[in-house]
Amino acid sequence: MKKNNLYILFSLIALALFLFLPAPKKEIAHKPSQINNPAPDIEAKAALAEDLLLGEVLFSKNSSEVLPLASITKIITLLAVFDKVAFGEEVAVSQAAVLTSEPSSLRVGEHFSARDLAAMAMAESSNDATYALFEHTYIKNQITDELAEAWFLDSMRQKAEVLGAKSMNFYNITGLDVSKSASGTYGSVEDVMKIAQASLDSPIWQLGAVHEIVSKEGIKHKLKPTNKLGPELTPLVGSKTGYTDLAGGNLLVIVEYPIGRPLGIVVLGSSEEGRFEDVKKVLEWIKSQKPL
Repeated sequence: MKKNNLYILFSLIALALFLFLPAPKKEIAHKPSQINNPAPDIEAKAALAEDLLLGEVLFSKNSSEVLPLASITKIITLLAVFDKVAFGEEVAVSQAAVLTSEPSSLRVGEHFSARDLAAMAMAESSNDATYALFEHTYIKNQITDELAEAWFLDSMRQKAEVLGAKSMNFYNITGLDVSKSASGTYGSVEDVMKIAQASLDSPIWQLGAVHEIVSKEGIKHKLKPTNKLGPELTPLVGSKTGYTDLAGGNLLVIVEYPIGRPLGIVVLGSSEEGRFEDVKKVLEWIKSQKPL
């Protein structure tokens, strides 16, 4: 009889605990952010985004595919020039420079610092300015006109290889199409990013922000930046555009995200306007993945 009373007592206690104690909390499964915010669909054939300090790849699409580079080529051209030429050297503009394809506002007989012409090449992708720097470089090094292009293209190949971009091929100094089926330069987004990362300390990256240059003769030239995203990307470390019929729209930008941390984004094989939208999409996606 006592055993039955004890059993009833324990049963009542257990029932009271069940009724009045709070229920245990359930575990809530959290979906990865990538599921809620998938990687952007971009127009470019290839793209790469990378933390240039850590080397961490943040976005990638066909990163090793070799494609036409168009005027992104001018980054290597300028790096090769400034291996042999000082920023302050005076450079004359020749008729050959002014007669290059897609001329800028330069006039025959004007004189500029090498820095100013490099600013024109970076900001508005001037082929005239690029040719004037090339011409000054080979004349300074006592290379004949006949051997000049081969000599300088070899310098560009060596520069690219030293910086780790071993698959780049150069057929001219500007990246303009050689024919309807052949581009002036080829490389991958991986190659372009290696160049950007290895040359971060080069002054050329600061030149895209120059809006006016003045010749020794006092003629002012207002530059027309080809990077339409410039005002939207802050802080912007540097950028370079490229566009030809074969290449389509290319764009490299280096921004700080977060402040003090350079982030590189390259797109190749987009359209003339699509390259800007592609870079914006990739940057906005990265910011959503890694909010400050």
